[in-house]
Amino acid sequence: VFDQNLPLQLLAFTRARGADAWPIAQDASRSFGFLHRLDAPSSGLVLAAKSFQAYYDLQVQLTAGKLVRDYVVLCHGWMPPPRQEVRALIHWWGDSPSMSGSLGKPSTTTLKTVAHSAWNHGS
Repeated sequence: VFDQNLPLQLLAFTRARGADAWPIAQDASRSFGFLHRLDAPSSGLVLAAKSFQAYYDLQVQLTAGKLVRDYVVLCHGWMPPPRQEVRALIHWWGDSPSMSGSLGKPSTTTLKTVAHSAWNHGS
């Protein structure tokens, strides 16, 4: 429990926002629907299911390494429109941020530039 403060916990947070209506949110043997903390070295998104069917489907995808992640990103700087893929070896040491380099597991990120924007400081 973070700082002994129960209201800050994720389960209490989801329950306060209606998760009590999901039967899986009452099932401790299924971790109340929580499956995984995705990309812990970076964003730490939490994967949770709202139904037993979704829980088991996501569990199969995680176990098989087939979970697909889609993100929307706002970048500062120029991304060339033809660039569609980034491949790198990613290594993670426990609580440290992930790093790319000669060590690590192969990782591929597919991307698509959908818009460019500019801001004129003088306006």
